[in-house]
Amino acid sequence: MMISCIRSYTVLAAVFATLLSTAAAAAATAPRAWLVSKGNTQAVLVGESHVGTPVENDHYFETVVKPSYAVAEVAVMETYFGPDQLRNGSFALGAPCFDDPKGLHTQRLHLAFDALIKATRDSHLDVPNWLESWALVPEYLTLTLLDTFTTASLGPAYDVSETGISFRLRGKGTTSKKTIGLDTLGDRRTHFCSASAVDRADFVADKALQVSRLLRLKQSDPLYGSLGKLAVVAGEVTDEKVRCVDRPTPCAIDPVSPGDRILQDKGLETNYSSGTFEIMIKQRTHAWVPLIAKTISEHHRTFVIVGALHLPDLRVGTRVEPGLISLLRQQGFSVTRICGASDISATFLSPSWFDRVRSALGSL
Repeated sequence: MMISCIRSYTVLAAVFATLLSTAAAAAATAPRAWLVSKGNTQAVLVGESHVGTPVENDHYFETVVKPSYAVAEVAVMETYFGPDQLRNGSFALGAPCFDDPKGLHTQRLHLAFDALIKATRDSHLDVPNWLESWALVPEYLTLTLLDTFTTASLGPAYDVSETGISFRLRGKGTTSKKTIGLDTLGDRRTHFCSASAVDRADFVADKALQVSRLLRLKQSDPLYGSLGKLAVVAGEVTDEKVRCVDRPTPCAIDPVSPGDRILQDKGLETNYSSGTFEIMIKQRTHAWVPLIAKTISEHHRTFVIVGALHLPDLRVGTRVEPGLISLLRQQGFSVTRICGASDISATFLSPSWFDRVRSALGSL
């Protein structure tokens, strides 16, 4: 079903587009949070892009997202890695899959690593031994080495440019707030190793292509000054993904939108081959549901934030894969879109009994 605030948004967007006003365009961004409830427990579920975008630092962020994070007892974040997420890291990062498919190297995988090696040389960087001999390295170890190589090659300027709202909330929020990460290093290895050999090969190829594009981006723009314009595109892409929630016809994961293509070409977004969708989206979304449901059930107010692509149902070829919102509804939760702070002023944002006592004590 379509939510009423989306119908209102569509009408307003048409009017604002006619006015061709930058300010109006900023106001026309889609609501990006949902109220999840069951019994007397509630959560605010937010979809983000993982990079800083204009639509994620707007009036909606200030009046819905940030206040919800502030009053929540616990935050559940896709991007958080605390001690529980890092446990047994050496094994999780370095151990090959038990059935590592020796010799299964598709043409696409070869082309992807050829592109990465060329981009490395063109960037006047040394090609590591593991990259020269990637076909001999277990696939999961290759992914770990790619992550390390990416961080070292792109430098701190790239890290600064890639600050999404999860990081901004943690940086400016209450440092004592309990935070739960949705993925552990072991989880990531499990998701990869449980996929088919073909899907693994596609996933590794997508990663290698993404790193090669990021190196090309650094060649043309060493200080990443162009990312400001790309952030605008990322914001539009985020809006489109959250609009996919509750559409009568689920959005297709492929072909990608023009905005997605721009971000993929620059390395800010990965390709969504069958393997990447299986490992990064489908498996992880399903694995998160028990942890999210358990956390919401154990706390009066919970804040949950994940990548926007995990929220809607998505069409993959001829099949439809349920997103996080549908999966939570299947668990008996009510999930409704939050159009603005007024939607949750008397519920999630309403001061709790503890808040009132603390406020009274503070005024004495």
